[in-house]
Amino acid sequence: MISTTNIVHDLVKEIGGEKIQAESLMGPNIDPHYYRASFGDMRKLSRADLIFYNGLGLEGRMQDVLKNLSAFRPSYALSQFIDDQLFIVEQSVYDPHFWMDARLWKQAARGVAQTLIHHLPEHQDYFTQRLEHYLNELEALHNWITQQIKTLPEAQRLLISAHDAFGYYGAAYGLEVMGLQGINTTSEVGLKDLRLMKDIIQQRQVKAVFVEASVPDRAIKSLIAGIKAEGGDLKLGGKLLSDALGAPNTSTDSYIGMMRHNTQTLVKALK
Repeated sequence: MISTTNIVHDLVKEIGGEKIQAESLMGPNIDPHYYRASFGDMRKLSRADLIFYNGLGLEGRMQDVLKNLSAFRPSYALSQFIDDQLFIVEQSVYDPHFWMDARLWKQAARGVAQTLIHHLPEHQDYFTQRLEHYLNELEALHNWITQQIKTLPEAQRLLISAHDAFGYYGAAYGLEVMGLQGINTTSEVGLKDLRLMKDIIQQRQVKAVFVEASVPDRAIKSLIAGIKAEGGDLKLGGKLLSDALGAPNTSTDSYIGMMRHNTQTLVKALK
């Protein structure tokens, strides 16, 4: 079975374990908004027993491909497993980054488990046991993040990053979130955007801003340079992971590892 992003792939493997053969199209630090399916990808997708993807437009340039494949290959968007009343919607556009709330990722995990049981009913007990174990891990992760963010003074709970990928994270854990770009990295950052963000940073006395591993850092570095040119002191708080996991065999090569890394990076920089 094939997953689009390595975040989706990680979840499928957590539930499927040794009973499935799974592969991700997109590797570490890949921006799914821009990703185009290669000829090799199309061949893998056309031969897959199951296809899992994020949905809500995250795989921007692959949407038509996935829609067409669904006619003859079982294809599942993780977004279809989420209570649609819990999605963030801005100007009629759905924010696809729902994995940033560990409670919503639990809903996605249940949906993946039900799907695998439907297609591989002989392994129902195995998938159910792995689901329960993973749900416990996600609940512990959610509680840990909540406690970590509470250690920040309320006035300093402002996350500014390259694009608006952390809305669900902010809503779940009590952070105000701002991105230079919108929820889609295909939008451009202009001088007006930089000036507006610079004014907010100066008014709020923000200590640090953040780059993202899968998004170019030009705009954030321009913002820091502009603040410093006016005598301000704005630091680069570190690199967050938003739309993709880190490299294999690192601390960020899993969903839980990514979320822990992001939280530790944020808290250290904003304190």
